[in-house]
Amino acid sequence: MTDTKYLSLYTGNHGKLDGIEDYITLIAAIMGKRGIDVKVSSTLDPEAINVIIDEFTNYVENRRIANFKTAYPHSRMIFVLTEFTVRNWGVTSFNNFGGPLDAATIALFDVYLRLARDDFGKIGFGSVLRLLCYSPLLAIQLLPAIAQLILRIFFKRFSRQRVEFLRSNHRTIYFHMRYLGLMASLHHADAVITSHEKVFEGTNRESRRPLEHFGVLYAELDPETVIDKLMREKKLFMEITGTVTRYRQKWIERINRQLTTLGLQNVFYYCKALPFSFLASDEPANRAAYSLHPPQTRTWPYSSPTRLFRALSVDHNLPVLTHHFHQNPIEDVCFEFKGTASFVELYEMFNDRSRLRNFVEPKLKRYNEIVTARNDMLAQHVRKLLISAGRAS
Repeated sequence: MTDTKYLSLYTGNHGKLDGIEDYITLIAAIMGKRGIDVKVSSTLDPEAINVIIDEFTNYVENRRIANFKTAYPHSRMIFVLTEFTVRNWGVTSFNNFGGPLDAATIALFDVYLRLARDDFGKIGFGSVLRLLCYSPLLAIQLLPAIAQLILRIFFKRFSRQRVEFLRSNHRTIYFHMRYLGLMASLHHADAVITSHEKVFEGTNRESRRPLEHFGVLYAELDPETVIDKLMREKKLFMEITGTVTRYRQKWIERINRQLTTLGLQNVFYYCKALPFSFLASDEPANRAAYSLHPPQTRTWPYSSPTRLFRALSVDHNLPVLTHHFHQNPIEDVCFEFKGTASFVELYEMFNDRSRLRNFVEPKLKRYNEIVTARNDMLAQHVRKLLISAGRAS
């Protein structure tokens, strides 16, 4: 009998590491710093606690995980949850922030996917009832496809209407596949870890049994490294990366309008969005000293700690918030935009590094104190599971 094992970060359900490399690095850093051995593997390991980052759309992989748990019932698993479980317009799915048309699509595919696949759980009365309630809206939404199908049957004319429907709703369908896969597989997890403070509550609400939440993953920052690289070789303006929604575009226009009104546009350049192609280019780029981080919509309920961490540690610019959600301690490291006076402060920090240090250094110190304590607690839970798993074997 042994009381020690290791963590095996299972990657087989992802196929490729794109999109999870940051999580792998973060988990390995947090656990490695606290003396817990972490390995990365494309196979499930009966001698380890298998850590599985949420992605349960692959039928073969879902069966592999279920069969593994049957073959090794005492083997422990930790799921890392990364998406928000949202109930909206009477339906529940991952990141369900859309309107009634998205809800109708979810209601349709909730039934279809459960019929088509035996790894997504059985169809319940509620699923059928929701589909019936949304059937008039679905009929309107699918009317062009139905008309074209009739033409194809009777007049041998081919149409791409159904293909277009699937393409335009791909994101909604994909996230619902992920939701169904997680919910059907969640009973295999001995505990869960989340990427955000608000991820757990929705998943736990919809789970068929109470979940043990070990904690949230927090990236730890080295203050001196961050400060030394912050704003180096940068231009004085604000940049926005990622999807530019209507609400974010309004913020760009608001910032630029205020710069013009204040007559600062020749020294504090206009805010602009940087497309992904620009960021992915190998060409030297003139990047901004500040990054602007409005939520996706006015009513968006969640902070984006990963984006804020990346701004500080990878892009080396200071994040500027338009709204403080009070959800993640990294929000307190950022600058909160409050109007005209904010332009003066940002201008002065850019031109005086002592001001920049005085602003950032105490915030980084406090941030690290908070997240180190939370990561210590997370690792403590993992260590206890390692010990109990060793004894069970």
